[in-house]
Amino acid sequence: MPIRSVGIEYHPSYYNDTLKTLFGDQYQSPSDAFRKIDETSDFPEMMKLLWDVKNYKGDPLSAALFYDGKAVEALSLIFKRHQALNAKEANQISEEDAEMLEVVSSYIGNHYADNLTIESLAKIACMGTTKLKICFKLYFQCTVTEYVQKVRLDQAEHFLAYTDLPVGEIAKAVGYSSAGHFADLFCRYKGLLPLEYRKSTRA
Repeated sequence: MPIRSVGIEYHPSYYNDTLKTLFGDQYQSPSDAFRKIDETSDFPEMMKLLWDVKNYKGDPLSAALFYDGKAVEALSLIFKRHQALNAKEANQISEEDAEMLEVVSSYIGNHYADNLTIESLAKIACMGTTKLKICFKLYFQCTVTEYVQKVRLDQAEHFLAYTDLPVGEIAKAVGYSSAGHFADLFCRYKGLLPLEYRKSTRA
């Protein structure tokens, strides 16, 4: 039985390089979204988009612009569906677990410079380590490690902007023993090295 299909293929460099450059700190990996959605057929918005792609006719220039636009729109639909699925899963977390996750979040905010291990945070949450990892990711949309890093680097931004502390001291103050490692993480997070960031805030 003959089957016709329409597909959109994204080169890995598009979302590993292009999207990261465009969206910086807001970047999210499309791979996670694609895995979450899997091969669902219950996706009417996408079916309509692909139907439009199949039936479009235009000259080469307008066609190129049309298909580029539809490729970006398709990715937007994927992210939107992914967020909806995550929100649905997050609602499955019990009120008691949500309260404990907020306790963990508050603890991280007050002790970001400490050696925060999954084991110690799991005890605070009264959960096993596996449950904490799963519930934390569903509730906060990031891993525990990513959350701790964000809290630390946000605090580092404040120190760089409003104090004259050396970078090495700031690194230690937010929980990093290596100034070089801290500088690499900060640059990845903000797109600037610590001293460059300080200079930009005082220009």
